[in-house]
This record gives sequence, structure tokens and C-alpha cells, in this order.
Amino acid sequence: MQSNELATSRRHFLKTLSTGLAVAGTSLYLPPIFAAENADLILRKNAPLMQLHFNENSFGMSPKAITAAKEAIERFGNRYPDAAVDELKAELANHVNLPIDQLIMGNGSTEMLGAVVNYANSQGTTVVEPNPTFGDLRSRAEALGMQVIRVDVDESFNTNIQAMQKQISTIKGNVLINLCNPNNPTGTIVDKGELNDWIMNSPPQHMFLIDEAYHEYALANTAYESALPLIKEGRENVVVTRTFSKIYGLAGMRVGYAMAAPATAKKIDALATSFNLSIAGTTAAIASLKDKAFFQKSIASNKQAKTILTNTLNALNLEYVNSNTNFVLHQINADLASYSQHMKENNILVGRRMTAQDGWNRVSIGTPDEMQEFAKTLLLFREKGWV
Repeated sequence: MQSNELATSRRHFLKTLSTGLAVAGTSLYLPPIFAAENADLILRKNAPLMQLHFNENSFGMSPKAITAAKEAIERFGNRYPDAAVDELKAELANHVNLPIDQLIMGNGSTEMLGAVVNYANSQGTTVVEPNPTFGDLRSRAEALGMQVIRVDVDESFNTNIQAMQKQISTIKGNVLINLCNPNNPTGTIVDKGELNDWIMNSPPQHMFLIDEAYHEYALANTAYESALPLIKEGRENVVVTRTFSKIYGLAGMRVGYAMAAPATAKKIDALATSFNLSIAGTTAAIASLKDKAFFQKSIASNKQAKTILTNTLNALNLEYVNSNTNFVLHQINADLASYSQHMKENNILVGRRMTAQDGWNRVSIGTPDEMQEFAKTLLLFREKGWV
């Protein structure tokens, strides 16, 4: 395309976006991410760093959580946080409707994954998980010399339960099934009926670790359901982990937890680290649970920002996986190395290689303002032939 044609095309696209007209070939309406028809797209050479690579909550923490953490440090920073941890457990038990002895607290949910791996290793267990998925459990298991079998997701990036079941049927002895639901980096969920049937019909030596780090985001999808009700029914082969890092924005505070039936919780808790929570993280988590208004604002911000992103991907005909999280896995029409480098040169950090296929990237959802700027950058990349 010649330079004058590019300019005309860009002006038309800018006008379409800024006026809210339907994108050609679709029935979608895009948000007004460009202020005027003659908006000047420039490289972000000197712009602030945009961190869209670790699935953090760019919306931030609850102001009440910030205040609580500051006050706790000033008043109790020299004391062990035992009383505060007890209070957090009580708040959390009420929040999830479980007895306190079925909760295990961790320095982030990754500590809980490690405790489950240590328990499984003591039982001579084989790990089976989707590919791709969050790699922390696999790394810990392999470091202990455990066998880890990875089962590819299907062509739509959904966890392939039937293929996993077929693989597990060939394994003698104990099995740890590692399921991140919603899955990271795909953003897909496991159908609630299919997952429940699988667990209900599995033998006791098959333990299910359900990593629900993105649970709160997925609640909007009626096809999603937590595995927590199975624990409440007394299933001793189910462990659910969650975190305050995502929807509550406490990634830097490192607060996570696991839930299990009483006997299982006792075994896992024995392998977790003692004195593993800080006074700042604990009090921030308590305040976050109480701040219902902030929770809804955080959900709304993610939804709005994700809409900006997906509408832009639609406009550029870049395929993506429908996500139930605060990130989106999408095509980039380029090799990931060069794409990532171009983004880095424009002060945007995006996800690392996470799929077998090149040409895909997982981008974290920032604030609505950040995603508008990211959308502008993608459009400029299209002009330059980079996506």
C-alpha cells in the first residue's frame, strides 16, 4: 500500500473508532479510543513504562487496604502478625463459608502449590496437567524429580479433559491433576459439569489441585463454577487455591490461600511455611475483603479495558481466545521475538512465549486508559507492518 493510501486508511479507521461507527465486516462498535480524526500516532519512545506482562491488576489496591497496611506497619511492624492472621482467617472463612481449619494461608498462592507438590511427592505421585498452563507447580515437581505429563489443549485452546483422562488411565498409582481454572495463559475455563463429573467419578488416589487465581473474573461466565462446593461435600482429593494478587491488586503483598477437606487441609498445612504472612499483607487483605465497592470497581475496570482490547483486535482481524481473566491470548501476525522487541522499544512489556505456535502473545489487561494507548500502538504497528 502506498503512503497516501496508508494515510487515507488510517484517517478512515480513526474516524470509525472516534465516532463509534460499526467496523467494516463486523457488527461491533468500538470505543472512542482516538480523540479526533487527525489524531497523530507517534511511537512511545519516551512514554511511561506500561507493564502488561505479569497479569497484575493495574487498577491497583483498595484505598482502604493501603491505609490499613500503612497503619499496621506504623503500629505493629515490630510484632509478629499472629492476631492479624487469625482475623484474616476469620474474615476469609466467612467469605468462602468454610470452617477456619479448612483454610491454609500462604505467602501468595504459589506457596500453596508448593505445599501440595511436597505432599504429592511424599506419596510417589505422577503429575498430569494441560499444556500450556501456569508453570509454577510443574517447576516445583520437576525439581523434586517427579514425573510431569503434559497434555496439549485442543485447537480452541480449551483444556482437553478427555485426552487427560485417557492419559491418566494408563498410570498406576497416585496422580496429581493440576488444573488452572480459568487457565493461564489461555484464559479458558473448564465446563463446570464436565469437571464435576470427572472429580466425582475419580478414585481417591487421584488428587485434583484446582488453581483458581482468576476465580473472581470468571464468575461472570455461567459455564464456570468453583470446585469449592466439592470440598464442602467432603471430597478429600480436592484442593482449591486462590490469591489476593489479581482482583484485589495485592500482588506485591503476597497473600494466598488454599482450601480443602479437614483431613487434607491438615496434611497440606503441615508442609506450608510457618510465620509466612506479613502484617502489611494481612491487614491489606482484611480491608480488601471488606471493601465491596472497590471489588466491583475492579471488576468493572477490567471489563471495560478488556472490551477496548478485544474490539481493537477484532478491528485488526487479529484472532484471540475469549478470556475469563485479566489477560487475553491473541495473534500478532509476527514472530513473538520481534513483536516483543518492538513493544519494548515503545515502553510496553508484553508476555513471554507461552504457546507451541509462534505468532501468539498473552497481554495483561491494564486500566482502560492503558488499553486505549495499547490499542493506538497496535494500530501504528499495523501501519508499519509489524502485526
